[in-house]
Amino acid sequence: MKRCTLFILTMISLLLLVFTGCGPVKDEDTPEGLTALADNALDSGNVSDAFRYYSMAVEKFPDDARYASWQLGIGESLLALGRLEEAFVASMEAFRNAPDAHTKASALLLSANIGFQGGSYLSAVENLVRMDQENLDSEESDKAVQLIRSLLTRMDMDYLTAEPAEGWTEVFFLLELEQRYAAEGDAEKAVMVGMEIDRLFPDAHQRYGRPEIQTMEGGFIALVLPLSGEGSAYAEKVLTGVELAFERSADLYRNSPGFMVFDCSGDGAGIAEIMNSLGPNPLCLGVIGPLTSRNAELAAPIAQSWSLPMITPTATSSNLDSYGNYVYRLVVSRGDEAAAVAEYAVRRAGCMKIAIIHEFTSESVSSAEQFSTVVMELGGEIVGMEGYETGATDYRDQINAIKYSYPNGVFLPVTAWDAIQLAPQLRFYRVEAQLFGTSGWDDEILLEQGGEYVEDAVFPVSFGSGSMNPATARFSYFYQRRYDVQPNILAAQGYDTAEIILSAWEGSTPSRSSLEAHLEDTDVYFGATGMCTLGNVSIPRSAYPLVRVTDGEIVSID
Repeated sequence: MKRCTLFILTMISLLLLVFTGCGPVKDEDTPEGLTALADNALDSGNVSDAFRYYSMAVEKFPDDARYASWQLGIGESLLALGRLEEAFVASMEAFRNAPDAHTKASALLLSANIGFQGGSYLSAVENLVRMDQENLDSEESDKAVQLIRSLLTRMDMDYLTAEPAEGWTEVFFLLELEQRYAAEGDAEKAVMVGMEIDRLFPDAHQRYGRPEIQTMEGGFIALVLPLSGEGSAYAEKVLTGVELAFERSADLYRNSPGFMVFDCSGDGAGIAEIMNSLGPNPLCLGVIGPLTSRNAELAAPIAQSWSLPMITPTATSSNLDSYGNYVYRLVVSRGDEAAAVAEYAVRRAGCMKIAIIHEFTSESVSSAEQFSTVVMELGGEIVGMEGYETGATDYRDQINAIKYSYPNGVFLPVTAWDAIQLAPQLRFYRVEAQLFGTSGWDDEILLEQGGEYVEDAVFPVSFGSGSMNPATARFSYFYQRRYDVQPNILAAQGYDTAEIILSAWEGSTPSRSSLEAHLEDTDVYFGATGMCTLGNVSIPRSAYPLVRVTDGEIVSID
């Protein structure tokens, strides 16, 4: 029985061998096996074997889901063998048959690498631009970054600047532009591109480095002004004053920094982006601007957070004084001028009985009250204070009200136009007293039409081309020579702001820290606008510059 059973089993085995007609299944006979053989060969550097196994897989199993990945393997193998044209055909076949986004991206990366090896740099770049880096794995992504950076070094400058790149390659176009400009010594363009990189890709410089910009060792001051849209006409005037200050500084000091202009537009759009790009840029030493209080308050917290000194030449909001020690505003000091005139009237002119005629405006009334307070503090007497409505031309009632107090001085905190009408009427009604005014008198019309009636009048200088303030006269001279037009107060404010900043170094190496220390120590500055300060710093009254009308001319009072 046992022999029979053994015989039956033997016969069954022989029959199976006959029916199958073959031995054990080999790796070359299955798509899985061929894939494993090909991948192992490629990983070990046996590219000829890898090419053979991938080709066998494609030939035997053309409908397999791994067809596109096999074509990628063929392409990589052929690339390693130097058969570039065939490799490119395989990469395109992989792209056309790719079942997913990762395979498509890998095929484009392969075709770009083939183009790079074959010297077809433009097509290689274009394939990388078409590719979505996010669809690659981390190793492939690193290879793509290395490849695009290598390719862009071989592209012409015209190509890099022709059209802005899109997608994942944009940052590398910008990095290459920044490097080129820096290498060519075009510091301004290098800095501009670098700031655009910081704005769009905040961590790019940290990851990929920043080129040295040799020609801008001194750094630059950023002008953040609305040069387009609402307010642009005013900003242009500020800009001319700043330009003049920097030109004069460059003539005097070798290490004087330059300046760069950034348009924040009239509605303030882009201020945050501009300031956040300036903040981390080590070459940016400080900011002049913005123009309005609203826009300055948008920029102020960003400047403070980056420890970036900022002075606005025209914003007036006192809220700016509370942001911190990196935020300042230029204050053209007119608030204490009435006090300075009062001190002169009592202490130097000896006028102890003074009358006041003022306009019913907040500014005129405020000046009258300040003048009155100081006169009385100094022991003088206000013998009368009369007001009139804006637009009045007949001051008989006001003059008669003070006439019989017999003042030896009359204070008129009014405009030059009102002054040239008040002065003759005071003389007509026989009020014989020295006249004192405010900075509103510092106008050419005072001399042209005031004549003998304003002789010996004393008043503080404001900004004006005819002002006798030495700093104002000097600025007006250089401004007219540079631009062939008369400057206005906005140009003077831009000039003074730039002068205050530039005086922080005077030939020494510029830095943010030294500028911040200088601004913090600045008390009173005598500039083109007259006396000015930063923020809410008070001004000594007696230091206010005064002038006198003498023989029909305005003469400075020492």
